[in-house]
Amino acid sequence: MTKINLELDETDLYNALRGIIKHENADEIAKVLSYCVGYSSSASSLFFKTYLGDIAPQVYPAGTMIKVQAQGLCYKTRLESMKSNGLIDNDGNCIGVIREFRGFHERTNYYITYTNVDDDGNNYEDTGFISHGDIVSIIEEF
Repeated sequence: MTKINLELDETDLYNALRGIIKHENADEIAKVLSYCVGYSSSASSLFFKTYLGDIAPQVYPAGTMIKVQAQGLCYKTRLESMKSNGLIDNDGNCIGVIREFRGFHERTNYYITYTNVDDDGNNYEDTGFISHGDIVSIIEEF
C-alpha cells in the first residue's frame, strides 16, 4: 500500500461532516462538530481516516483488563517496588483495568486503575491515564 499525505483544513472537515449529516439543521450541527473534532489533531485525523474508508480503532469498554507499560502510568508509580512485589513482568508491563474512555485526544484516551506500592511496601489501587497506543494487550481471561 502506498501512503500519501493530505493537507486538510476546517472547510474540508465541515464539508465532510455536512455531507454525511441528514438533518434539517445539518449546517449548524456540522459547524459544532467541526469545532469539536477539529480541536484535536488526533480526532480529526481519525475522522478523515474513517471517512476515507479506513477502520477506526476499537474503543475498549470500562472494566476491560489490559496489560500496559508501567513506566508511563503516573509520576508516582514506584516501578522498583512494583517489580519486587511481582506487579511488573520482565517486559515492564503491569495489569490495569479501564475505568473510562475519555475520547481520542492528543495524549490520554483512557482513565485506568492499577496496583501501585506505597512507601511501606503495601499494595494499593492507583489511577493513571494512558493513550490508546500504550495498551500492550487485552487480557481475555484471568
